[in-house]
Amino acid sequence: MEFKFEKYNANPFKKKTGDCVIRAICVALKEEWEDTYKGMFDITIETGYAVSCKENFKEYLLRKGYKMEKMPKKPNGKRYTVKEFIEELAKSNKNYVISVANHLTCIEKGKLVDTWDCSRKSVGNYWVI
Repeated sequence: MEFKFEKYNANPFKKKTGDCVIRAICVALKEEWEDTYKGMFDITIETGYAVSCKENFKEYLLRKGYKMEKMPKKPNGKRYTVKEFIEELAKSNKNYVISVANHLTCIEKGKLVDTWDCSRKSVGNYWVI
């Protein structure tokens, strides 16, 4: 699959703020930004973890029915970049939430959708939506 990037900010106020977790998840799940934020905030109240903490978004996605997949590795043991993940592993009809260093991003049907192009970052754990 050919790599494509779409610059998109799901934040309804178009703010450039630390809401990548909310943006990635709402795009992948086809939810409104506000609904994702509220749902994750409810988990924050239950657990005490901040909205953007890994423990919080993992629980949110689990409650939505998605289990975390382990970091994919190439046959030589090296990690895939987001671009390589899209080109070699992503299914064109699926959405993915992908963890990279200090960021969460979304692949929507074979296209990286985010406020910036993080395609050179290495893929960590991910969720198939």
